[in-house]
Amino acid sequence: MKNASKYIYKDYTETYGRIMQFNKNKQEPIHRWYPFVEGYSKEFIQSIITENKDKNINCCLEPFSGSGTTALELQNLGIKCYSFEVNPLMYLIGKVKLETEYTYERTLYWFNDIKETRSRLSDIDLNSVFPTLYQSENRKKWNYDESVGQAVKKLDISINTITEKIYKDLFTIALAAILLDVSNLYRNGKCLSYKKNWTETTLSEADVFEKFDNKVLTELLEDIKNSSNMRTNISQSNKEYLFNSDSRYAINTQVPDNSVDLVITSPPYLNSRDYTDTYMLELKTLGFTKDNAQIKNLREQTFRSHVQIHWQDKANVENNLLKSTLRKLNNSAKDFEVWNPSIIDMVRLYFVDMETLFNEIYKKMRKGGKVYFNVSNSAYFNVQINTLDICASIAEEIGFSVNEIRKARYLKTSPQQKAVVDKLLEGVIVLEKK
Repeated sequence: MKNASKYIYKDYTETYGRIMQFNKNKQEPIHRWYPFVEGYSKEFIQSIITENKDKNINCCLEPFSGSGTTALELQNLGIKCYSFEVNPLMYLIGKVKLETEYTYERTLYWFNDIKETRSRLSDIDLNSVFPTLYQSENRKKWNYDESVGQAVKKLDISINTITEKIYKDLFTIALAAILLDVSNLYRNGKCLSYKKNWTETTLSEADVFEKFDNKVLTELLEDIKNSSNMRTNISQSNKEYLFNSDSRYAINTQVPDNSVDLVITSPPYLNSRDYTDTYMLELKTLGFTKDNAQIKNLREQTFRSHVQIHWQDKANVENNLLKSTLRKLNNSAKDFEVWNPSIIDMVRLYFVDMETLFNEIYKKMRKGGKVYFNVSNSAYFNVQINTLDICASIAEEIGFSVNEIRKARYLKTSPQQKAVVDKLLEGVIVLEKK
């Protein structure tokens, strides 16, 4: 694939191809507590710190915390990290993983308390404001069978009787981690879909309890016991610098100007994917979003990389590369049956959000500070959107120097785009405030 970019592209596919996915974290202590879908492994963070070992890195910034990989790894290295996450589930996961005060004894005490409390609970009313959440005679499809719903509710109620907040949060995430597995759903790319033969697979209440218990015994208790010495010796706690806020606007108030040495982040990709949908089961089940109005409000606070909201904002970025891309999209879209009229608005506003973000990052960084920005190109209407170059160009116009763009790996395009745009480059833009 030829690259007509003015930027220096370097091939890091051998280095990054194996560490740019969260899958490598799924067997790692503490990281494995929740089966996150997006994001990179802890090795990616470590590689960047090693690369900058000669620099004096005291303070980092992560605008899209996700499950907290960056802040946790930096905490283990004694480096302060401001991080932001708008999704309340992800925020809680990050907070739980950053907590340093757990003890094996108290974790075991509250685990036994949960088991005792749930055993005393009788059947529970499974009515919900979300009509397809639990099995009902009036529904053809539902997320949880009756027996599973009873078990999940009993666990949720038992966890909420815990009086020590750090343990209530810990066990809430343990429950969140098994919900998809015990439900009738699976994560299907951009959304949740029903499992094949879901009507033929049934779990009992005891099955659900067993899955929860195994999660606690083989992961939480084991990791807390084995990490006791490390947590005792941690010199920097990043939990207090994790904010459940929209980074586009919260960075300005929470991070001092000229204080950040390093940014490591991966924003939402321009793939029309609403990450709220990806975790909708957990958000609804555990009360993070109590009704459809709260779901809509959460979507409105997210980076504009999706079309679940009909975006009304007319803002634009005065960037020639983006303007050229938008013209191509508008021309090409005339030949397509457009599945959503907001797609081109989404593309435009995605880069408006990028400009806002880069402006905030630039103000907060010290001279000589570096940004490692992991993002992927996209394609719509058979037009490739060179997200890497456009982001680099916007950052450059704000004042950053673009050191290089590192090729990480190639992603598949959608079936609709494959004939013209065969694959999409995911890469890491390396910026510096000179």
